[in-house]
Amino acid sequence: MSLKDTLAKKLETQTDYWNKQIEKIRTDAETKKAEAKDRQAEAEIEQEVSEQIQDLQQRVDEAQDKLREVREAGESQIKTIQGAVESWLSDKSGKK
Repeated sequence: MSLKDTLAKKLETQTDYWNKQIEKIRTDAETKKAEAKDRQAEAEIEQEVSEQIQDLQQRVDEAQDKLREVREAGESQIKTIQGAVESWLSDKSGKK
């Protein structure tokens, strides 16, 4: 597998993971809202969920931009892009 393919695969895998997290957050929120005792509790759950989803969606959007960059890069550019992509993935995925 080429370096370009490896970077693309890493980005795709991380994007899939974040998309699954978004779906899990939505599902968990629906359960919590159904169990909420009043409208204020529902609103608080909705606010918390909205913030979490926005953060993850921003990461997904950024990863898709990076994936396009990787796919469009020539082999001569990929080494330069590698460091930036791996650093970004490490930062955004919480892996240090």
